[in-house]
Amino acid sequence: MCAARKRIPVDESAGKEVVSAQLQAAYGWVKESYSLAREKYEEALSIKPDFYEGLLALGQQQFEMAKLHWSFALANKIDLSNWDSVETLKLFDSAEEKMKAATEMWEKLEEQEANELKDPSASKKDEMLRRRKKLGSNGEITPEEAAEQAAVMRSQIHLFWGNMLFERSQVECKLGMDGWKNKLDAAVERFGLAGASDADISMVLKNHCSNGDAAEGDDKKVQNSNTDNVNGADKSESRHET
Repeated sequence: MCAARKRIPVDESAGKEVVSAQLQAAYGWVKESYSLAREKYEEALSIKPDFYEGLLALGQQQFEMAKLHWSFALANKIDLSNWDSVETLKLFDSAEEKMKAATEMWEKLEEQEANELKDPSASKKDEMLRRRKKLGSNGEITPEEAAEQAAVMRSQIHLFWGNMLFERSQVECKLGMDGWKNKLDAAVERFGLAGASDADISMVLKNHCSNGDAAEGDDKKVQNSNTDNVNGADKSESRHET
């Protein structure tokens, strides 16, 4: 996933045919890398179905694939009025479905662990500590520390979800579809829940394609599908890598 998300340079000073060939090769390489990442995440989930971090990562993979399709369409200067957006929108749907399922899975686990920390039963506490060690946590943890970790994770989930909604609203806005404004409003709400400042949210909104001068920014994003407003999600993704 990390390798696929890195920028792949295309020499725009070369001839049109050369640039087209470079773009196609870059697209094919990134698409294959994302597909391999999906296979690994699915293998992880087949071993441990309640591995919420693997499900979050799979949602990220679907999100990145959707952005890749969109970026490739823009880079090729395809007539969007005739562009088939079905697969791209399905990827956005899949990403959000996995995000929702992973969040519910995580919330249940957090509630269970919070109850176990309050339970005086040594056996339950030991069981909870063993589970945390398997997930990478070390040593004893207090209820306060657990609550702080949960707050950080919740913030990252809201940020990631907001990014997905924002990017989809961009796509739907450019395609002239109804409903893009609702998704943008939902994204802003998620950013607020994640703890983003009003200034940061305003800056992101200025880059939305609904502002007429944002079209140029869309072309720039083709060169790197990891846009500035998803930097926060990188921090979350780092917890999911295996």
